Amino acid sequence: MHDFRLLTPGPTKLPEQSRLALARQVIHHRSEEFRQLLAEVLEGLKYVFQTRNDVLLLASSGTGAMEAAVVNLVPPGGKAI
Repeated sequence: MHDFRLLTPGPTKLPEQSRLALARQVIHHRSEEFRQLLAEVLEGLKYVFQTRNDVLLLASSGTGAMEAAVVNLVPPGGKAI
């Protein structure tokens, strides 16, 4: 059988490693396993960004992240253009 390369919008070919990872049981966000994974990810991000400060992950769109940035830069009652 041929290994075709699809150049269409979909369906996309997924590597075997990715398919196997997606087939695993989802980790519950309140489990100890998730807490450990999150701590490891946050430490890794601190290394990537070369910071000792806290790293914050936002579960939102890019627009949500931009709003969070503006809200934290403009004081309450302040004005922004």
